[in-house]
This record gives sequence, structure tokens and C-alpha cells, in this order.
Amino acid sequence: MTRAPLLLLAGAALSTGCVHLQRTDRLDEARAAYDKAQQGPAAESSPADLATAKKFLELAEKGLDTGDPKVVDDRATVAILKIQSAETVGRTHELAAERDRTLQAVTATRQTLFDEAQQKLALARAELEREKAARETAESRTSQSRAVLAQEALIRDLPEGTVISLPGGELFRQGHAELLPAGRDRLTQVADFLKTADRSARVQAQPPKKGSRKTAVALSGQRAERVRDFLVGEGVTAGQIKTDSPTAKPTRPLPNTPEFATGGAVDIVLEPARATRTGTKPGRP
Repeated sequence: MTRAPLLLLAGAALSTGCVHLQRTDRLDEARAAYDKAQQGPAAESSPADLATAKKFLELAEKGLDTGDPKVVDDRATVAILKIQSAETVGRTHELAAERDRTLQAVTATRQTLFDEAQQKLALARAELEREKAARETAESRTSQSRAVLAQEALIRDLPEGTVISLPGGELFRQGHAELLPAGRDRLTQVADFLKTADRSARVQAQPPKKGSRKTAVALSGQRAERVRDFLVGEGVTAGQIKTDSPTAKPTRPLPNTPEFATGGAVDIVLEPARATRTGTKPGRP
């Protein structure tokens, strides 16, 4: 071979050896992926994989000096795989942390709801205890009031309700509808009992067995009104008590005593106790 061709070949070889790559698409992809990963959860959750990825990224950048894009891309690919692995671990840790936060929030909410339910239950129990105590106190007052009244009046528990019968002759002068002082005292005790009983009542005056029926019936109506007005004046709620129309004949049996025979009777009839418990409105028998 002549000297000239040898010089040409040597020049070509030197020219080829001086080729220097600036970049490849794969290397750019690896650089961008690494920069992104450093800003994400992988930086905290998988620093070892990112460190390995950085080494291969640096090897890929050094491979540019070889001028061989395949060498650069192979190393960049390994770097990308390491970056993807780090990001997967980072996302897994992130999801686990989110799950833990959600579980903590759910647990806290459940505990709050449980505490509120316990508090409401405690308040409800306390309220029931207060109501029970109040009911027992009211029942005790009613029993005591009834015992006191029973010393001055006839009290009977009949199918129509609790009937309090007072001799008309002890409440009114014969033939009149104005209350006597002794009658007022008797009715004051009746008012005390009605206020503790908390049951609707009605007043009915029964005429005496002797005398004109027409006159006796009219007088009985007036007496019933006087008794009702007096009881309301003593604190019995007006809506709690009413009067019944008088009748010519006694509506319920009376004791065969002079007090009832000569002056008739005034009956205060309380509705049955069970009617109040079942929700019957006041005033209805």
C-alpha cells in the first residue's frame, strides 16, 4: 500500500475517535425521571434505589465520551428502572401512610361517637332516675293526702274512678248553695288531694232523698258549681275539673246516714288512674 492511502486511513481513524455525543433521548428521559423522583416520596422511602439510579445515570453521562449511543442508552435504561423501583416503593409507603391516617381518623370518630352515646345514655339514665324519684315523691304525697282526706270524707275506688263523697248537710245549710265554713275546710283538703293526684275530675251534687225532686235537682246544680269554683280558687287547674249535670235520683249508692239522707251528697269523681297512664286527655272519663 502506498504512503498516501495509509495517511488517509489514519486521518479517518483519528476523525472517528474524536466523535463526542452531547445527549440521547433515553438519557434525557433518565435525567427528567431522576429529577422528578427527588421531589417525590421516593426520596424519603427508597433513598438506596435512588442512589443506585444516580450512579447509573452518571455512568450513562460518562458513556457520552465513547460516542456509542447504545452504551449510553443501556446505562440510562438501568437508571430509569432503578428510579421506577424507588417510585413504586415511595407510592406504596405513601398509600400505607394514607391508610394509617384514615384508620386513625375512623378510630377517633368511632371513639367520639361512642363517648357521645355513653354520655347521652348516662344523661337518659339520670333523667329516668329523676323522673322515677319525682313520680315516687308525687305518689307518696298523693297517698298521704288521701289518707288525710279519708278521715273527713268517704273515698271509694269504683269502675268509673275514685269517688270522693261529702255529705251535703256538712257543706251547705239546708236549702241553700252557699258553703259553710266547715264545708270550706273539707273542700280545702279535697283540693290538696286533687293537686297531688294530677287526674281530671268532675263534680256532681246528688239531691237529698227527701223533698221536692225538681227543687232538689236545681239546688244540686248550684251546689256543684259552688264546689267547683271553690276548688279552682284553692289552686286546682280550671281545665282539670268540671261539673256534671244534676240528676233527680242518686247516680251511685250513698251511705244510709242522716248526713247523706237529709242533705244529699257532693261527689268529686276522679278519672281512673290507668286512663292517665294510657294517655287519655284530661277531662275525658
